[in-house]
Amino acid sequence: MDVRDNAGNLEFRVVKQDIQERLSTDMHRASISIPHQCRVLTIHGSADELVPVEDAHEFAKRISNHVIRIMEGADHKYKLQQQEIASLILDFLQSNPVEPPPQASL
Repeated sequence: MDVRDNAGNLEFRVVKQDIQERLSTDMHRASISIPHQCRVLTIHGSADELVPVEDAHEFAKRISNHVIRIMEGADHKYKLQQQEIASLILDFLQSNPVEPPPQASL
């Protein structure tokens, strides 16, 4: 399936294997397998027409070190929210950064 923008330009292609892979993923198991020391940011649009906003809230319940930001009115492509997304990501990365592993001595 080809996904096109309003001008008819190809944005991306979804093949049967992609759909089967997504449908067969155990999202509960995948989300609880994320290590606690791994920080996770989810940004989700309240008007996402492909993935229900409830899915983002379910991830928030299962992932221990998780921050969720719901963008009011944003669809799946975040067409009008690029600057806001950039700010959210930058704020997340700058807050409580993950310490790098210690360097091995030679």
